[in-house]
Amino acid sequence: MKVPGLPEVSRDIEEALDQHGLRPRRIELVSPLRDRKGIRFAYRVDTDDGHSVKLRHFGSEEYARRHFELRAGLEATFAPALARYGPVLIEEWVGGAPLTELDAIGWAEEAGAVLGRLHARQLGPDVPSMISTRKWSDGAESDLEILATAGKLEPGEAARLRAEIRQRDPLVARAALIHLDFCAENMLIDLRGKLRVIDNELLAINPAGLDLGRTFHRWPMPEGAWTCFFRGYRSSAPSEPEPTGFWRIAAALTGTRVFLQRSPERLDASLALLRRFAEGKGLSDPSP
Repeated sequence: MKVPGLPEVSRDIEEALDQHGLRPRRIELVSPLRDRKGIRFAYRVDTDDGHSVKLRHFGSEEYARRHFELRAGLEATFAPALARYGPVLIEEWVGGAPLTELDAIGWAEEAGAVLGRLHARQLGPDVPSMISTRKWSDGAESDLEILATAGKLEPGEAARLRAEIRQRDPLVARAALIHLDFCAENMLIDLRGKLRVIDNELLAINPAGLDLGRTFHRWPMPEGAWTCFFRGYRSSAPSEPEPTGFWRIAAALTGTRVFLQRSPERLDASLALLRRFAEGKGLSDPSP
């Protein structure tokens, strides 16, 4: 059976299926951007014995190995990684109803608690507890320049955003195991009525605030729902979250630049959020 996608990726997927003893009946490329994604292609594989799994290609064996290690021992809310073969992970396929088609806001508090528990996971003894923000402040400046040069932000808007970035940059931030794409699009309610997170490809050890900033950008919620999310987060996080204003701007700039380059249909909403930030709005966290 032919595996769709790039030849080198297809070959690795076929080898992983063979090594895991799976006989595919149907193989579907399920990455939202399809071939345009470029990396970390995901496939749904339905097997001859009536089961389904997800296979994800990470581009390199080393990257897949590090990711597989980060997934070890995560709570079942996160779809488990079952095995690794070279650059390919085999993951549980979780059936259910997409959260985006349900009352996503109603699950905000529970989702916040899930993210808090992820950030509470103990890191290895060789992992620094604090991380410099220089990488993200430089990235934010670069993304801002790209958007301004493309004419997507007025000079005054870009200047105000640059001032907010520099004023709010904490310089160092608490390290945690973070998800980096924690939003309703990557969640569903499974057949037992449980919240599940089904797309976990970006797990990394980075500043905890970056995760909250990414969620703010990727999962637009009314203010009351965001308060519920924060309440859930505070109920399980290892400490009070650091102010997220800097991370909200940095995450929105990265996301907007990606939308400009790959998903122009999502660009306007992301630009509107940046303009709110330029006016100093939407940068404060809910009170405990």
